[in-house]
Amino acid sequence: MAAVKRRQLLLSIFLLRVMFSSAYSYVHYSYRRLSTRRTIPTMMPEGPEVRTLVDQLQPAVGMRLTDFRFLSGRYVRGARPRGFEAFAKTITPVATSDYNYAGGGSGGGDGNTVSITTQHDKDDNDEANDFVGVDIIKSLQCKGKFIYLILDEGNASSSNDTDYQRSIWITLGMTGRFVNEEDVNKPRASNRDTPGSDPRWFFETLDTSNGQRRKIYYRDPRNFGTLIFSLSALELENKLASLGPDMLDLDNTTEEVFLDAMNKSTQKRNICKFLMDQSRIAGIGNYILAEGLYRARIDPFASLDEINLEQRKSLFKELREVITASYNSQGLTRPNGGTYRSVDGSRGQFEFQLQCYGQDVSPNNNPVVKEVDGPHGRAIWYVPEEQNPKSERSNSNSLLKENTQSSKSATHTFEKENVEKGVTRYSMVHRSEDTFGEAISNSLTDSTWKSVLKDHLASESYHSMIQLIETQISNGAEIYPPVEDIFSALNMCSLDDVRVVIVGQDPYHQPKQGHGLAFSVRNGVTPPPSLRNIFKEAIADVAIDPPTHGNLEGWAKQGVLLLNTVLTVRRGEANSHAKIGWEKLTDLIINKINEEKSGVVFLLWGAPAARKASCIDEAKHTVIRTSHPSPLGATKTTSPFLGSRCFSRTNEALKQSGKEPIDWNAL
Repeated sequence: MAAVKRRQLLLSIFLLRVMFSSAYSYVHYSYRRLSTRRTIPTMMPEGPEVRTLVDQLQPAVGMRLTDFRFLSGRYVRGARPRGFEAFAKTITPVATSDYNYAGGGSGGGDGNTVSITTQHDKDDNDEANDFVGVDIIKSLQCKGKFIYLILDEGNASSSNDTDYQRSIWITLGMTGRFVNEEDVNKPRASNRDTPGSDPRWFFETLDTSNGQRRKIYYRDPRNFGTLIFSLSALELENKLASLGPDMLDLDNTTEEVFLDAMNKSTQKRNICKFLMDQSRIAGIGNYILAEGLYRARIDPFASLDEINLEQRKSLFKELREVITASYNSQGLTRPNGGTYRSVDGSRGQFEFQLQCYGQDVSPNNNPVVKEVDGPHGRAIWYVPEEQNPKSERSNSNSLLKENTQSSKSATHTFEKENVEKGVTRYSMVHRSEDTFGEAISNSLTDSTWKSVLKDHLASESYHSMIQLIETQISNGAEIYPPVEDIFSALNMCSLDDVRVVIVGQDPYHQPKQGHGLAFSVRNGVTPPPSLRNIFKEAIADVAIDPPTHGNLEGWAKQGVLLLNTVLTVRRGEANSHAKIGWEKLTDLIINKINEEKSGVVFLLWGAPAARKASCIDEAKHTVIRTSHPSPLGATKTTSPFLGSRCFSRTNEALKQSGKEPIDWNAL
């Protein structure tokens, strides 16, 4: 018997070790950060953590639930979870030969535990598979922070009740997590945890194909997690309907859905209270909330009616970016929301850096304030200098109203404010200087590109695009990069000098980052994740020295045209100026290089860049296609950026064309 149990234990290693090796590493998040970032505090499980757990529990689907045993906490000391007693009666008894626990019995056990199963009085010669077709876990899913298992009909399969459906509902609370059997007595990272003190319950599954059993333990030091047992399909349906759209549901939770949820809420409600209300939006917790508000530059003390439409759209995009980046950083185990049956348990290969939550200073080196009692009753991290506090919102609204009234008789011009701080807000002023359109045209100084683009810059389509941007600016939008930097890539690399073209998507959409060169940031600005991946590949491929900054002007000066597909962007809204007209201009640039040059190497990083291949004669030039260097795609396609050796391949192609290679180390 001991040998059999030993074999069963060895056969269980896959699920016990692999399933949970990283499912709850969030308890002591150790994001890879620059040395200036301090340790992240313990965070509650939010949408990304819950989804990762559910992904890694998928091997339990299709197995038989043979036990659900309570070990400690309120469900042992007091009342059982709601619906427990009725649910226990639907579990098919387990044969004695197939069950080795001493004691047991619904509501009984050894006095310290409570088991949901009952033993059967069949003799020891009965086969274990007598009952293999019942109590099967049909699905294990989540919506936001809510986890639910659906089982088959159990021993009530003959019931005529059309509403009959067995489900188990789980919420994790502040400290809930799952562990495998061998780790159940190990302490958690927090000093307040003691070994073996907090397993609250476990469930056991049986693989009916090979007889393997696995126990999955639930630990919860604060005992805040909850359980509900249900026998009603309608009850589960109503529960799911009571939750708002899941921010990780990329297909269904669109910007329109998010804005509709905001519009349907009381407009005097605080934004933090709205975001933390799972009935409005599911999956958002405190760190996602703080990060999203900071990146969208929204004051956490603002009410909904103080947040305009552009800010609401920006907030949606930033929340989506934060929640998906966080999910990816833990190890994306269910690509595109589909099922996942081959759990590898590995931690994600992506970097995710918190900019506000738990930090001392922001990426712009402004102090991060932590208030223990935020507007939603929880701690809140925010950056007053960057998040438009109420006093500044009032002044801004008054100024906007005054400017709007005077604009009827004034010439509309645009003045850049706070250049030294990297802020690029253009506001209405009563002066007769260059308009935004004139300023951007005057910023193109390279004679070769001025000649190439002369007709296009005078075209009706170009002026329509500029008018659209001017309208956005007059409505309070901030446009990046600064107007004098929009054509920096062309000014820094003339047509005659082009040897390599690196095509990106659109400029960085946060303050002080972009300066007109694709993927580049100004000196002193923390390199974003995409740029860090670019450096990571260059270090591995051509052994450049680890860069001390993210400014790529050194490449541009060697004939590397760092060209974005789209040349402007609204603050906080990635790709917000796609399809308004920039693509025509950048197509013209690529076509001109294609026609007048030979032996140019085109590095097309990501889908928008790859579309430029239609402008390139690959018989004359070299085209190297990879995924985008962003953490969202750097390793996840058939042509991943990381490992592509695109830098050494570029130099080899240049040498074959009789051109000097690029010194990638010259930054």
